[in-house]
Amino acid sequence: MSAAAALNILDSTFDLFKQMGSGIALNLQWLEICRRLQLVRAEVAWSADAAFVATKLRAHASYYVMNYQPDHGSEHIRSVNAAMLDNVVEHYSILRAHLEQHVTA
Repeated sequence: MSAAAALNILDSTFDLFKQMGSGIALNLQWLEICRRLQLVRAEVAWSADAAFVATKLRAHASYYVMNYQPDHGSEHIRSVNAAMLDNVVEHYSILRAHLEQHVTA
């Protein structure tokens, strides 16, 4: 098991957030996030905290997918979408911090 490999897999997920921000193929992005989280899970033994954060990351990504609205030039809708995506990225960052603890341990 390699925490460094798990971090590389998780970091590759960050590109998916950029794609999600454009609103293209959101269901595919969400499925790919879930798949990569499973790959990360196979690399390291997760603590209960990391498992919880990963679940929240999947949930926020799913919420974003289900509630995304094309902005059609509306600044309000754009800001709502951005706030939802910020929640996804926040939980990604928390999970990454948990995994970094495995690298330094």
